[in-house]
Amino acid sequence: MIALSSLTSLARRRSIQLARIGAASFSSSSSFASPKTKSGRTVVSSCPAGTPLTNLSILKDKPDPVALPDDQYPAWLWTLLEDTSKAHKAQENAVHLTQEGESGFNVQAEKRKLKNLNRQNIKAANYLKSTA
Repeated sequence: MIALSSLTSLARRRSIQLARIGAASFSSSSSFASPKTKSGRTVVSSCPAGTPLTNLSILKDKPDPVALPDDQYPAWLWTLLEDTSKAHKAQENAVHLTQEGESGFNVQAEKRKLKNLNRQNIKAANYLKSTA
C-alpha cells in the first residue's frame, strides 16, 4: 500500500518535471538568437555554412549532414564551449583583496570574495574531518 502510493507520487512528480522541462527547453518560434557566450563575445563556428560534415551521419542510409549558418543554431549550443570546471570557477572567485581607499576597492565584490574564501575553507575543513 505504501509502496504503491509512493510510486504514484513519484510518477506524478516525474510528469510535472518533464512538463516543466518541455515547456522551458523548447521554443515554438523558428528564430534563434545570434550566437554569443555569457561573456558577450560572438562565437564563430569552425566550419562555414554548407560544409558537409563527413562521418557524422547517425542514420544508416542517410547522407552526411551539412553545416548550417551560425544563426540557425540555438543559443544554448554555444554555451557548451565555455569552461565550467571547478578550477576555472575557483580562478574566477580567487581572492585578490585590495585595501580600502584604493581606486579599485569595491565593497560588494570584496564581501563576495571573502564569502567564497570562507566557503572554501569550510569545505576543506569538513573534508578533513570526514577523512580522519
